[in-house]
Amino acid sequence: MARYQKAILESGLRVVSQQLPSSESVSILISVQTGSRNEQKGQYGVAHFAEHMLFKGTGKRPSPLSVSSPIESTGGFLNASTGYESTNYWCKVPENHFRTGIETLQDMMQNSLLNKEEINSERGVIIEEIKTIEDYPDSKTALNLDKLMWPDSALGRDIAGSIQSVENITQETIRAFIDNFYLPTNTVISIAGNVDHDTSIQSVDQLFLTRPFPGSLPKISPIENVQNSVRLDLEKRDIEQIHIHLGYPGVSITHPDRYALDLLNVILGDGMSSRLFQEIRERLGLVYDIESGITHLQDVGDFRITLAVDKNKYIDAIKAILTEVENLKTELEDSEVVRAKQILKGRMRLRMDDSQAVAAWNAHQDLFNKQIECESVIKEYIDKNDILKLQKAAFRYLDVSKLNIAIVGDIGSKGPILNAI
Repeated sequence: MARYQKAILESGLRVVSQQLPSSESVSILISVQTGSRNEQKGQYGVAHFAEHMLFKGTGKRPSPLSVSSPIESTGGFLNASTGYESTNYWCKVPENHFRTGIETLQDMMQNSLLNKEEINSERGVIIEEIKTIEDYPDSKTALNLDKLMWPDSALGRDIAGSIQSVENITQETIRAFIDNFYLPTNTVISIAGNVDHDTSIQSVDQLFLTRPFPGSLPKISPIENVQNSVRLDLEKRDIEQIHIHLGYPGVSITHPDRYALDLLNVILGDGMSSRLFQEIRERLGLVYDIESGITHLQDVGDFRITLAVDKNKYIDAIKAILTEVENLKTELEDSEVVRAKQILKGRMRLRMDDSQAVAAWNAHQDLFNKQIECESVIKEYIDKNDILKLQKAAFRYLDVSKLNIAIVGDIGSKGPILNAI
């Protein structure tokens, strides 16, 4: 597979491309290094609101339909997402419709009308999106865990904002946010598929996102998280199952222990062969599904375990989970570590078959690492971790004093849960 190629335009815009000669598709991802962590008090949700509004029309494509239809008419896909630290606009189209994709994305990001009537209409849509979380206990449990782990910070808020904050967002608020952060020096265009680098560069408008520079980009607020004992949040609801999310503070995307925790995650709860799935579902029969997951941001991260269980069995489940977490510190086997490494490296290889995954990987690395590390380098990072390093990481990060538990379900008291811990 060809390596990526990168160019930095005169404006400071970074263009990364990776040619995939056997691919029938081309994926284009435009990533802006801004998200909910860049929002100021009183404008929570503006990053997400701005993302929605860029689909609402431009001078050349004056309606939402005229933005989406040209791409979807090719059989392609168009979408976007807002995170804590980045906002990503992407499309995936057949290779022969590359021009349609890149021109549409650039137009919607550069020339959005931000019509007041559309803003007021979309406000209602976003408020309904916020309300949806209340109807899904698992999503509500995840949000409650965010608030518990990261109090008084952007990581502890819904990225979409609150109903009140969204009601207060104006056209001027959205325009100011875009003007402050949607800048060439803050943006990466990542292209992957059967398109060569010269074609990729030629397809990019040299004036894309150019506007008067505000002087300096506001910094994200550092996260200060001091925790010395278990935190527990309990939301009582009259529902059939008990939804449980457990979380430990993790590490950043560039932290030396990043891959040790990734390997521990694979061993503990990633997939049907993991310890949690085999013990909690297959042997004990307590749950239908259970898994762990891991997140790495610029300066912090987290390690989570999620499940839903019968209201009469939740204490048994919590005890069994915490036992498996403790076992990572003393009962790791060489064969498990070897297998976990194979899984991480194998998934990395499989991602290389998907143009969208390649574009996303290259964009994310360039945005936050300021460089793109090739597959062989990542494999070296993974292989440097042995049992001793994994056990040290488990002792350091998966300590019960750093445990956070969010629960939504028909439980009246915290006492039995705290006693189980």
